[in-house]
Amino acid sequence: MAKGVAKVILARVPADKAFYFYGEIGKPLGTFASSLEEFGEKLKRVESKSLEFHTHRGDFEKWVYMLGDGELAKSLIKVRDANHSGETLRTELVKTVQTRINQLKRPAPK
Repeated sequence: MAKGVAKVILARVPADKAFYFYGEIGKPLGTFASSLEEFGEKLKRVESKSLEFHTHRGDFEKWVYMLGDGELAKSLIKVRDANHSGETLRTELVKTVQTRINQLKRPAPK
């Protein structure tokens, strides 16, 4: 992957493009992420009900696709399709996002 593409995906986004966590429709949690790394950290702490809500709606993959990361979006669809819930879902989401962040931060081969 080109270094510039990774930089764009990892960059902070403005507030109107941030990911806002909800417990359900109309119930914002007051937690948001403005970058993929921040998103990965928030996944570790937000209530599992919110993770289930967003996973089943496809919100996570839509957001990372908006960041420009189609590869991570596909991985998140696989997590959704596995139908995990609770802490198992959290573990899979965190692992998937963190693995991708590590890939994006790796120096490009010369």
